[in-house]
Amino acid sequence: MACKQGIRENIERSKAFHKKQKEYNPVRELWQSLVHRVHKTEAGFEGLTEPERLYYTVRLLDGEVYNGGMHQFFSNSSGKFYPHVIDGLLELRAFESLKLLREAKQILFGDADVQSDKGERNLAMKVFPETGAQHTEWCIRLALIDKEYWRDPDGLDGKLNAFADKNGLIEPFKKG
Repeated sequence: MACKQGIRENIERSKAFHKKQKEYNPVRELWQSLVHRVHKTEAGFEGLTEPERLYYTVRLLDGEVYNGGMHQFFSNSSGKFYPHVIDGLLELRAFESLKLLREAKQILFGDADVQSDKGERNLAMKVFPETGAQHTEWCIRLALIDKEYWRDPDGLDGKLNAFADKNGLIEPFKKG
């Protein structure tokens, strides 16, 4: 019965996905190394080189937006890296992503600066209406920005990987 309902196929796809996740991946190792250094060492973010900072902050934006949207990027601790992300997107020539990030910032903060302190930032930014409440115009606009970002108009993953390779960030994690 599982085969007729397509369940077997889904199970096999899931197994293949998880097997691939266990394979060694130098890009994933780079990311895990940066996260460890930022969160588990005394030097933290300041201990990263400029190329590592660019890679870390833009990859952080990408992960947050794909996980929960622009609002999540700004409301989490990742929002403190907003100025670094702007610089990173400019460096990568990811102009569409930059435009979307700036539009989201304008929706959530208006002309106010994005505060580096998470508490201050969350007090300054717009909050989603209570569950079940009518979504406001800004919520709808922000959702459209998220959808446009998810289309990946700049090929950001490829640009990040090329940047990491060009700057020798992946090299220490390559096997062989």
